[in-house]
Amino acid sequence: MRRIYFLILLCLSFSLNAQVFTTSYMNDSVEIKEKTNVPLGNYKIMNYDNDGYWSKVSDQEIVNYNDTLGEIGCVEMSIPRDYQIKYGNKLYLLNYACHDEMDTNFLFTTVVDSISFFYYDISSRTESYVNINDSLVEFLYRYIFLEQSKEIAIVSAPRIDIMDSNSIINANHFKVTIIDTLGNILRYNNINRRLHDFNFDEQSNDIIISGSETGTSSSSTKIYYINKSSLELVDSINTDRDYLFLKTINDSIVCGINAYHAINVDIYNTRSKTVISNCYQVNSISVSSPWNWFATSKAFIDFKNPDSIFFACELRDSNPFGSYGIEIFNFKLDGSLNYRYLFNNYQSEYVRGIRGVTATNDYGLILDVNSRNNDITSNAWLLKYSPYGNGYESLNDIEINNQSLVNVYPNPAKDFINVDIEATNFKQSEIELFDMQGKLVKKAKLSAKQGNRVNVSNLNAGAYTYNVSLNGKTISGKVIVGE
Repeated sequence: MRRIYFLILLCLSFSLNAQVFTTSYMNDSVEIKEKTNVPLGNYKIMNYDNDGYWSKVSDQEIVNYNDTLGEIGCVEMSIPRDYQIKYGNKLYLLNYACHDEMDTNFLFTTVVDSISFFYYDISSRTESYVNINDSLVEFLYRYIFLEQSKEIAIVSAPRIDIMDSNSIINANHFKVTIIDTLGNILRYNNINRRLHDFNFDEQSNDIIISGSETGTSSSSTKIYYINKSSLELVDSINTDRDYLFLKTINDSIVCGINAYHAINVDIYNTRSKTVISNCYQVNSISVSSPWNWFATSKAFIDFKNPDSIFFACELRDSNPFGSYGIEIFNFKLDGSLNYRYLFNNYQSEYVRGIRGVTATNDYGLILDVNSRNNDITSNAWLLKYSPYGNGYESLNDIEINNQSLVNVYPNPAKDFINVDIEATNFKQSEIELFDMQGKLVKKAKLSAKQGNRVNVSNLNAGAYTYNVSLNGKTISGKVIVGE
């Protein structure tokens, strides 16, 4: 394979003190930090390092921040790049450059100029790239970071033009290509199946791909299983729809969301090939799909607890291109809904664009939002939604600041929960349990550091917030009560 490799020294810097965002809105549940009058392309960067969250803010800025939207640092770039993955203190991007030409039949054909894999080292402030043979990646592509093997998987398929019958005939395959973080080709396979409108994620030993077989006489939608080592097609499931958003929950469960005219949340057990389907009607005509150039759709589904899965969508009015609000969904592992939250209280006349969601350690959600009133510039938001109210502290924060710890288990619980306390000065305490509407449903005394047992058998199955009063402080958390 012909390849070009060279090092470019760029004028980039990592600032620890620069403040990119300013707080522009706050209510009981939502805080917005905003940078105004920036280009349209702000979005979430998928971060696989343990150093907070990262977002592209403008052409020149990538910001690093924590659960409370506190800024940790900022990468300032003189050459814009749409980096989408961060791992090993490096930023990664697969860039496909092409142009259209008209053939003798007056049809446009796509001509590939280059496929390049970029990586930028934040510490040394250097950028490198490798050209990838264009026979290994088709025009329509997405890519993800494989967390187990520390590789990058690219799934690609030929472009289908409904005005060009030849493009439909020729789109009879898709490709899976695995590269390392230096851009070296590790393995590659051509799969003889049609694939269109696809998304995928890693699950155990497989790559799970959702897509439609557009162009066949009997078009169908499937989930394909591709073995990560051999890249062979090893299994498949017929599905009712293809999914705009797809994310693995654990080694056997995958969540797919289709959102053209309603929110359809399908939870598949990929081992037993069973599905629980739920359809949630939203207050909008349709929901937009991720940008075609966005590396992965799983940036739009996130969770810390598998019984508290977040998804957010844009609300639309009668204008199919207008999106004037945000709706947040939180649902369980079985697909049933925990709660919904609607927000349109700030810049309500502006068009919204959700560019990624991030579940936080304090049970909240951070949304990368593009808010615009024209097609050139916009306001970049980091919107923090706190279902338990702003000012809610995570257990980790309280452990660090107060050297106190409350352990509530088992979680999920059935008939009883146990409460153990680690604190230097402890005499007596109490625990309060609140349902999702904030109603106090249980209160019990805690008279010992270890062995406190609280009966929850009379509570309905669901998620509950607990408050434990300890040495003048309130430690909060969440516990799930099952059937």
